[in-house]
Amino acid sequence: MTTTTIAAPETVAVGPRIPINENFPGLKKVYSNPDIFVINNFLDDPYCNDLIDRALEKKLERSPVAYAGWTDDFKDLVEISSKGPVAWISLVSAWFQVKDNGGSQLDLVVHSLQNYAIVFVLVTALIGLFTYSRAEGLKSLRTSTSTTIDDLSNPSSGAREFVRQSAKLFYYPGDDDDDDITSSQSSILQQEAALFEAPTVIKYEKDQILAPHYDANRSAEIEDANRGGQTLATLLVYLNDVEKGGLTRFGKLLSSSAATNTINNALLFFPADRNGQFDARTEHEGMAAIDEKWIARIWKHKRRVPSPFGLSESTLSNSID
Repeated sequence: MTTTTIAAPETVAVGPRIPINENFPGLKKVYSNPDIFVINNFLDDPYCNDLIDRALEKKLERSPVAYAGWTDDFKDLVEISSKGPVAWISLVSAWFQVKDNGGSQLDLVVHSLQNYAIVFVLVTALIGLFTYSRAEGLKSLRTSTSTTIDDLSNPSSGAREFVRQSAKLFYYPGDDDDDDITSSQSSILQQEAALFEAPTVIKYEKDQILAPHYDANRSAEIEDANRGGQTLATLLVYLNDVEKGGLTRFGKLLSSSAATNTINNALLFFPADRNGQFDARTEHEGMAAIDEKWIARIWKHKRRVPSPFGLSESTLSNSID
């Protein structure tokens, strides 16, 4: 089995999460504010096994790690440098340049501006190198392998059922709507699935980890614009039983309860509120695996996720019903 550690949050002012179908079969809230759910029997065994088989057929590769928020970090470092060190270095160096030559105040200003331009370019380049090195260093935070499954053409495929079940979970019926999904509501399911990234299957072998991280991005409107913007929900399905290791841990929450997840079960949480505001309380990690661990993930974004990150129009229209 795989255990998910839940806990008491630090106080953070965020808005309400996106709505979901609270009557979804097997749905159980295991923590409030931030809301975390476990869903029993989300996928039947054959679908879980099929997801693993399709991933093995497609070939798994080292799971990618993105430097989320690098644009804000880069901008902040450049702004701080330009207002402080760059300005002072330019002024002091200009003063030494004119001091020995008996230059005027106008010469001091001219040299200061020239020096500022040169120092600013150099500092910006150094910040760029720092940002790049940090992005490269983040690769060690995740040692699992993974692949995406975007072929939903087989009616009995695990990926297709995962997307269908997820669309039903995130479909929030209005006050006058029936909770049951009918054929006339297939277009609604397609609209929900259009907000998903394609299912990702992830494998953890012994000692492989996913270090503490966030699924949302403070700079999502810029960095994730081509993949639907902010991540509003994370849905993980456990595809096999794990006797030891592989805990999913929410490190910023004080341990107060634990939910046990076996094959078929799902974990649902919300990295940002319904408006896309980042929620730092949902930092989590995949702790070191002891037994081999398989999970499948769907991220729901704020807007339509286009190919190649999301599902194509033809896939949505022909496979989601």
